[in-house]
Amino acid sequence: MNLIIFDFDGTIADSFDIFIEATNCLAEDFGYPKLSSSQIARFRKLSLKTMLQELGMPKWKLPFFLRRFRKELNRLMPELHLVNGMKEALVELSKEDYLFGIVTSNSRKNVESFLYTQKLNHFFDFIYGGQVLSGKAKTLKRIARHAQFEPKIFIGDEVSDVEAAKRAGLSSIAVSWGFNDKQTLEQYSPDFLIEHPQQLASIIIAI
Repeated sequence: MNLIIFDFDGTIADSFDIFIEATNCLAEDFGYPKLSSSQIARFRKLSLKTMLQELGMPKWKLPFFLRRFRKELNRLMPELHLVNGMKEALVELSKEDYLFGIVTSNSRKNVESFLYTQKLNHFFDFIYGGQVLSGKAKTLKRIARHAQFEPKIFIGDEVSDVEAAKRAGLSSIAVSWGFNDKQTLEQYSPDFLIEHPQQLASIIIAI
């Protein structure tokens, strides 16, 4: 049995728009300007950590911001949609002998609620939520250490996901439909870079 771990936001869920909305909703409270269209395009080339730094977010404010940010995401969950083609990809992969999990910076409650609404909860064997910024690597290492499956793959939409997979010794599949654009992801040399969920099954089965 092989272990396939997914990021959630931007990978399974098409959450880019509500991320921007949540960020702008908190702008006044945390003392940064709302994102303009030109900023949004440029921020797709940055890591989340760098984006927050460029907004002028002091490190000491970060835990408070993330707590509020999760609350905003929870409020906006009814607006969240599944990435087009993801359900079909999961159905195709489920025909093989795989164990599926999710490691995300979103809250477990938000993820479980979304998966239940989309009737996808039965696909996933575990969910680790609240893995903020560099925390994903530590969680992936712990999972990989205790899971006796090969190969182990992490699928994500951000450069930080590619880096976390490398630090944990997992193969990485970067998806270009999420937060970071294709050109930015290419610079971090993921093992695979795909543009549509329908590519997932053929790549994973071949590994």
